[in-house]
Amino acid sequence: MSATNFVISDKQLELDLLLAPYDLWATKVHVLMLFKSTIVGQNASKQILTVLNLLSSKIVKHNFTIDPKKGLHLTVENEIIKQCGNYGFSMHTARSRNDQVMTCELLYLREKMLGFFSAILELRKILLQSSYNHIDTVMTGYTHMQPAKPTTFGQWCLSYSDMLGKIEERLKFEVDRFNLCPLGAVESYGTSWPIDREYSATLLGFSGVWEIPQEAISSRGFAQKAYLGVLVEAAVVLSKIAADLLLFNTFEFGFAELGGVSAKQMSAATGSSIMPQKKNPDILELIRSLAPQVTGIESIVANLLSGLPTGYNRDTREIKEYMKTALDKSFQAVESLSFTLKGIKCNKKKMLQAVKENYSMAPELSDFIAQKCKIPYRIVYKIVGNIVRKKKEADLSLETVTPEEVASEAELFNLKMNIEESELKIALDPQVAIQKRKHTGGAAKAVVEKMINNRLKKIKKDADWLKSKWNIINKAKEKTEKEVNKLVL
Repeated sequence: MSATNFVISDKQLELDLLLAPYDLWATKVHVLMLFKSTIVGQNASKQILTVLNLLSSKIVKHNFTIDPKKGLHLTVENEIIKQCGNYGFSMHTARSRNDQVMTCELLYLREKMLGFFSAILELRKILLQSSYNHIDTVMTGYTHMQPAKPTTFGQWCLSYSDMLGKIEERLKFEVDRFNLCPLGAVESYGTSWPIDREYSATLLGFSGVWEIPQEAISSRGFAQKAYLGVLVEAAVVLSKIAADLLLFNTFEFGFAELGGVSAKQMSAATGSSIMPQKKNPDILELIRSLAPQVTGIESIVANLLSGLPTGYNRDTREIKEYMKTALDKSFQAVESLSFTLKGIKCNKKKMLQAVKENYSMAPELSDFIAQKCKIPYRIVYKIVGNIVRKKKEADLSLETVTPEEVASEAELFNLKMNIEESELKIALDPQVAIQKRKHTGGAAKAVVEKMINNRLKKIKKDADWLKSKWNIINKAKEKTEKEVNKLVL
């Protein structure tokens, strides 16, 4: 391997092909700016833009190749000089590969992260629909992997939808924070040419100019690290969802069954090669594996950036490969989870039965007694705790508790209780207990319905935000082509 192969590797050439459309867009804008600022004349601008259009067409038709000895940017420049003669040497005036590359990376990342935003939005919609469908589906809530209190599968879905909603808010912030144009920062220190940086920023759909050249180029890789932070947070949430569903899907839990396409018996992808009864939840296991991978990538990028001095350093080139890997895996995980959630079937009967058998109604019984008898909760906690212990020892469910047993345990604390059997039956009904949670964020049906409706309105606003961003980008591209055509046609 030669030194050139190391600097311009096959992997880098592959990644540069993805950046090529954005590089040509930014280069067209730069030439338009040079013409507008009377730095480059009309004839030169027209010839350069004509060739750039031809190269853009080649990219669309997948006929564009990068010279491995030159890399993307010098391949384009060489083609311009080859076809435009001396005029072609004007294209790179008042521009360095530093601000050139950073600009096309930001353009590429902006669209990729908007695409990821859209994927998360779709996943949230699926979770909200599932929340509505299972608003009354009782299931056990866990702490320390032990039965804690009854909840609903609907609220489980709603909680994860909200987690993803917070990730979207962070993503919106990061997209806006890094929607700045580095063009004109040149190598790191600006230029004596009378350039119009605001014009370039507008034609590229940026919200403004990345003002200080030195800070702009020294910040190369910071947008990637910020976006990786979003992907890490998303990966952790996806991993938690997968971990829950993997448990729910076990024979022992039996709360949920994966759809046949996600996990199919005797399938080449998800079936066992030797155990004919199995259908393995491979998709969920792979989603669960995402978080440590993306977290590791973010750590690598942070460490890579932390040792760099001011100005551009070639080390940042390596970030492209890591970023692409994290993006690809994150997209696949979100889309796969969306697909999987659509096919999940809840075993409502078994979920309800588990609540009745695993003593998770004990806190509800304690609340009922404390409220009815006006006794401090900590005392009732001990009374009910003794009842639960004895029921477990006798291998009896909490549903078998009698008013006499409650009164007997209360007497040990010098308390008298008069509770009817009918009252105990109602107090130990999971559906009734859940409907009592009418506080903000509670699991009562009316409360959850209101929350779902509020989230649907928020999703509509998020979808409008996404649409507005794409409108700006598409209009910027149209404006660029319109300005190019004024000179070329």
